[in-house]
Amino acid sequence: MAQKYVTNTVFIALAGVWTALMLALSLVPAYPIWGTPAVITLSGIIFSSLTAPLLGPFLGTLSGFIFGWLVPYVNPATNMGLLTFLGPTLSALMGGLVLFNRWKEAALVFAAQIAIWFTHPFALYQAMPIITWQYIPIVVFIVVPPVRKWIIDAITTRNNPAKLAIALWCLAWTARIGGEVAASNNNAVWVLGWGISEMYPYWAPMTVYYAIADSLNSLAGAIIGTAVLLALNRANIKTPAIDSLESKAKEGN
Repeated sequence: MAQKYVTNTVFIALAGVWTALMLALSLVPAYPIWGTPAVITLSGIIFSSLTAPLLGPFLGTLSGFIFGWLVPYVNPATNMGLLTFLGPTLSALMGGLVLFNRWKEAALVFAAQIAIWFTHPFALYQAMPIITWQYIPIVVFIVVPPVRKWIIDAITTRNNPAKLAIALWCLAWTARIGGEVAASNNNAVWVLGWGISEMYPYWAPMTVYYAIADSLNSLAGAIIGTAVLLALNRANIKTPAIDSLESKAKEGN
């Protein structure tokens, strides 16, 4: 009982520190969302790659929820209206579900996001369907067992830096695109009114820009995440989420 209490306390404390750190990093801009006043910040890059390994699905999602509500007050440039909190919340949820092999829940959340998007008429306007190409890798990461298992094992074991970086890139892409971008896109067309012909030049014609930006975003998150996780492992500092995964893997063997 005492051990469980200590573990829960560590988890909660880590979640609080992580949320505060992400709020501070939200003041560091990375690149703009062209055609809008919003920007992607350093917190968005790191949050998608490290929240799940450090906090897991539940506390990670809670951290994303709190961060999402507070970040517009810290950096107004991140504000996307009342539903700003959805992006970080679903980013953490998607990353945590995939890392903890709860792929059915992840697939359900992702399918709901896609359904909401395609229910809007703007989703089929001219070349708009092309922007959903980013969802294809996510489907592979979630529903193809060997790929999903490889991602989980590479992050859990942390015994190969190259594999760890690739796996974190996959996780960051899933969290960012399948969580934050999907939720923000839905918010943009359904709530903010960006799903109109006048806004079209900032959507499909910008596909290459966002393909490069999001790929580099995930790459930066993977590199930083790899350095952090390896440093923690070498210093023998506990990372509760990954440690719990590692314990389950050993029990399974």
